[in-house]
Amino acid sequence: MICRACLCARGALHNLQALSSRGLRQATQRSTSLPAAVSTRSLSTYFLPQAQLAHSPVRGRQLFSTSSPTASAPAEPQEAAESAPSTAPQKPTYLSEGESKVWDLLMAEFAPTQLVVQDISGGCGSMYGIEVCSEKFRGLNMLKQQRMVNAALGDLVKEWHGVQLNTRAPPQTPTQTRKHTYKHTHAMAPARGSKAGAAPRGWAHTPSTPLLLWLGVSLPLVAWDTAYMLLRPLTMPGGSLHWPLWVPYALYGEVDGMYGFKQWHLRNPFAAAQSLLNLVESLLYLLYLALWWSNGRQATPGARRSIGGRLGAATALLGFSAAVMTVSKTILYWVLEYCSGWDNIGQNDLYSLIVLWIIPNGAWIVVPSIFMIYGMGAEMVEGLAQSSRPAGKDE
Repeated sequence: MICRACLCARGALHNLQALSSRGLRQATQRSTSLPAAVSTRSLSTYFLPQAQLAHSPVRGRQLFSTSSPTASAPAEPQEAAESAPSTAPQKPTYLSEGESKVWDLLMAEFAPTQLVVQDISGGCGSMYGIEVCSEKFRGLNMLKQQRMVNAALGDLVKEWHGVQLNTRAPPQTPTQTRKHTYKHTHAMAPARGSKAGAAPRGWAHTPSTPLLLWLGVSLPLVAWDTAYMLLRPLTMPGGSLHWPLWVPYALYGEVDGMYGFKQWHLRNPFAAAQSLLNLVESLLYLLYLALWWSNGRQATPGARRSIGGRLGAATALLGFSAAVMTVSKTILYWVLEYCSGWDNIGQNDLYSLIVLWIIPNGAWIVVPSIFMIYGMGAEMVEGLAQSSRPAGKDE
């Protein structure tokens, strides 16, 4: 239920906006009781009912309006701060406790160049008019801008009867416009060699710590394994390249016959074909890391890089596809053993089978499935959900 003061304030706001749309000159001509050089601030005071003025803690304060101030209006402290977009606005001294709380939240979240916070409920703090001009809104539509403001206000906005929002990005200079066009064309990528910059807006991909650790461990191991398989028989026991790099494969060739002399003498091509796919998979991972490192941006110095835009989506899809390739190849390897009656590993005792075959090979299924297929897949689903969400509907 809306209180009586809120209803009065809404009526006064409607009158003020109607006068602003018709223009100040027409309003002053029709009212002989108003001075010729009347300001928007004095109009708001004039059209407020006397009972509402008595209810309001600050008389004659400017009501929130989405229209621009009249050129003839004298510059007030709040308006003077807004006239200089390159500097942060100064907090007005006349704000109420509720207005001050909203001001502080929005200043901390958006670092705006212009900010207006006005209690338009008549003083009971149940309805606010808010105007925010921030660089963080650059490139976002109005719906996304206002969602950001609502998210910043959090539970505070749930206590109000209503809120009127006016959000926008600061005007661009010609130089900024050229830079913005370049960034849009290149998927918001920073200059090469840059380590920090504006954080990507909206959806962005940031590799998790377990993902990066896994790639740091698995890529050298896969390269080692691939080289052994493709350089056989030189890397096998007795070969010229066996010592010292591939000595551990003397034991593993007995655990898994696919790596030993058994399948080599049978000329089984599966292991070599699998190793060629390992090479392709590793190149995909390296390309993923290179795109993220060279085009990612840091929100703050020391923070992990995030990559957004079209290039960010393509990078996440590349890493996701490589992870699917890793898991599917490993599962195929297990299925082959099952279908062959455990021909290559059936000679092992239970302890050797678990420690030397199941755990090492199982890691290439479990880790990529959790931290890459599931983690990166969830990121991409969220990005698709944001882009396909109907306008005006907030989930």
